[in-house]
Amino acid sequence: MSATRQTMRVSAVLLAAALVVAACGSGDDDGSGGADTTAPADTSTATDAPAGEAGVFDPAGAGETTLEVWTAEGGNRLELVQQRADEFQAAYPNVTVNLTVRDFGSYPAQLKLALDSDDAPDVAIGNIGYSLDGPLIEAGLIRELTPWAEVYGWDERYPEDVQRQLRFSTDGMQFGSGPLFGVPYASDVVGWFYNKEKLAALGLEPPQTFGELEAALAAAKDSSEIPIMFGNVEQWPGLHVFFTVNSNTASTSDILGIVFGDDGASWTSEGMVAAAEKVAEWSELGYFVDGFNGLAPADASIRFGQGEGVFAPGGSWGAADLATSMGDNVGFFVTPPNEAGEPRVATGSFGYSWHISTKSTQPDLAAAFIEWMTNEDTQRLFIESGDLGTLQVADATVPAGVAQEVHAAFNELLANDTLMPYLDFSDPNGGEVIYPTMQEILSGDTPPAEGLARIEAARQEFLATRG
Repeated sequence: MSATRQTMRVSAVLLAAALVVAACGSGDDDGSGGADTTAPADTSTATDAPAGEAGVFDPAGAGETTLEVWTAEGGNRLELVQQRADEFQAAYPNVTVNLTVRDFGSYPAQLKLALDSDDAPDVAIGNIGYSLDGPLIEAGLIRELTPWAEVYGWDERYPEDVQRQLRFSTDGMQFGSGPLFGVPYASDVVGWFYNKEKLAALGLEPPQTFGELEAALAAAKDSSEIPIMFGNVEQWPGLHVFFTVNSNTASTSDILGIVFGDDGASWTSEGMVAAAEKVAEWSELGYFVDGFNGLAPADASIRFGQGEGVFAPGGSWGAADLATSMGDNVGFFVTPPNEAGEPRVATGSFGYSWHISTKSTQPDLAAAFIEWMTNEDTQRLFIESGDLGTLQVADATVPAGVAQEVHAAFNELLANDTLMPYLDFSDPNGGEVIYPTMQEILSGDTPPAEGLARIEAARQEFLATRG
């Protein structure tokens, strides 16, 4: 299961090029225009062609019904998802959208059980790659979207290379090829939020090199400030802290090779071990807030928004919430290079994608809902809220402040071909191995090299099942 270096780079770094180059290929924004189809779909992995004279299903003709929808979103993004779901209900009063929200840490296991139950949701978000989508496809729990992709233009909405993050073989074994299984509604990038007033009080500007970043952390510690505010009780944020370092220590081939299963790539490479050693060193130096491994990410964000901490590693999805609490006092940058002037490298991707359950008896309605939740109107809402969308929307205005810094950083990564995929796309065992092991590395309970060897062993065990 290997790919050429060029193929991997294109699929990884053009993932959100639609933000700057792609035209929207969606159908009507209101999702209407067809006739009713009442015959239920079977529960196999085969898909049914959408109904309607023009091929677009009209939710108004679905009768009184409830659409069960699952998500693991939180914060501002959850509010936006809820807003669009409410607007769908307002447009189609016959359809009740029942939104079930689960925290990301427990979501994969709970979703698998839910999709395999007699009360499976109709629509659910997944997570790219083998982290969640692959196992769902392998278990026959979500549908391939080919018929609806053709009707709504999902197969033309994003550049083909971008679509590789949304495609899988029908057996779930091969990531990056095969039919479309999901439709995304947002993009993201991992970097650093910072308190502008606190950084200025230290006599410092936003760091332009990795050395300057470390010097700023030391200065904050010496001034009795909290250098890094983050909560890791859910374990996955610790991996995101790792992302802020490994992009500078590990090679592109290391990172992409791990994600796409390239021969010779390993978590135990010199650059990856160096990153783990660095974040463990930061922990030992007291750069993280006290009790970070027992602090919830949401609580850490609230504390940072209230003025605790100089830096807060996190994803772009947190920008809108911090802008609300901090106003112009919050800034954002991705990890600076080792040498001034070098291109910055950072982790990011499409965000979650919407999927249709194989057990849904109303897949045409589910597809119409997905179109509503991913079309230009939704993208405009996300962009104007300060988030990153997946499409270029000509009349959307990025808010001033931190949102513009996020967009500028993201577009710079795209232009430099230096946006790397999430390492946990590589293995469905992230929740069982990657996340807790990284937490142990940060706490000092597991030596970095030993921990990465454990993660690599789990990945190799998984790859052996791919054939």
